[in-house]
This record gives sequence, structure tokens and C-alpha cells, in this order.
Amino acid sequence: MSRDTDRLIEQLALEVVPVRPLASPMQRTVGWLAASMAVVAVLAVLLGWRGGMPADMAVPGGGLAWWGSLLTGIVAAHAVFQVSVPGRSPGWAWLALPPALAWFAGMGWGCLAEARAGTLAFGLESWHCALMITVVSTPMLLVMLLLVRHAGVLRPVPTAALAVLSAAGLSSAAVSLVHGQESAALTLLWHGGAVLLLCVLAALSGRPLLGWIGYARR
Repeated sequence: MSRDTDRLIEQLALEVVPVRPLASPMQRTVGWLAASMAVVAVLAVLLGWRGGMPADMAVPGGGLAWWGSLLTGIVAAHAVFQVSVPGRSPGWAWLALPPALAWFAGMGWGCLAEARAGTLAFGLESWHCALMITVVSTPMLLVMLLLVRHAGVLRPVPTAALAVLSAAGLSSAAVSLVHGQESAALTLLWHGGAVLLLCVLAALSGRPLLGWIGYARR
């Protein structure tokens, strides 16, 4: 019996396929950002980059909102690659909270300034901003999902929500580079509204979303 057991162990050992080590969260963050920059470059070519910083930087809170959205995209991506690793603390999901708060605080600050000036107005004329953020976010999100497929059975809800937050944050910053100046109210309505809606939808469909893309072969 012992000989048979030893022979079985040897046979199994010969058939073992080495497991490819997972790239570090920082490496995957850098890789995803590189792919996302390619998407932004295509956007700039198709729609025309106006050059320089976004025009929204000139309005109160505009600079805080733009840098907040950019940092949210970067930091949320790193948080995704942390929470998707088995054994890592789920507390990494809170990493994206400070820049996200700064982002929405900047938009809120701009709304208050417009209210004091009597120019606060919401409208439907900038609805295409929400559509553009969704379109630009899609390829970024697909790349992200491919990089975290193995997380589908671990923490699907925070993984999906953070992935969408990251893609939407970076997309919002990118869209501001090709659009003219908008009021803070419209930015809050269409940029902020689109991001919140996408994050809620991702959180509600986390497991199906990651299951649809498939699980990574290890």
C-alpha cells in the first residue's frame, strides 16, 4: 500500500503544471494605466484635444474636481488590484475614498459659487457628457475585468464597483480635456451622476459581471 501511495504521489508530481505567479498590484496598475492612456489618446485624436489643461480649471472648484477625478481613477485601480488578491485586507477598498470625496467636493464647491453668483442652472444640453464617459469607460473597464478575472468568486461587489469607479474617474478627466468649459452644476449632474449610476449598477451586478468575462486560467 505504501509503495502504491508513493507511486501515485510521484505520478501526480510529474503531472503538476507550474502556477504562473500573479503580477504585483503596482505592476498591474501601471499596465492598466498604460492601456487607458491609449484609449485617451484615441479620444484626443478623434475629438481633438484643445491643448493645455481643461477649461473647467478656471471655475471655482474646477481644479480640485479635475485632479480629484484623475487621482480617483488611479487610486481606485490600485485598490481593485489589492482587494482582488486572496488574503489582502478588504480595507484597501477605502483607498479611493479621499480622492473621490475631493472630486465631488470640487464639483459641489463650484455649484455653491454659482449659486452665490446667481448663475446656478441645471439642464439637459450636456447629456452627451454622460454618454461619452460611459463610452470611454467601456474599453478601460474591459481591460480591468480581464486583469481581475480570478477575483470573481472572492469579492465581486467591491471589485466591480471599484473597477467602474476607476474607469469612470479617468474617463471624466479625459472628457474634460476635449470638451469646452461647462458650469459646475452641469459637471455635477452629468459627470458625477454618470459615475454614481455606473458604480451602483456595477455593485448590483458584481458577480454576473465578473462571471461573464470568465475566470483566469492559473
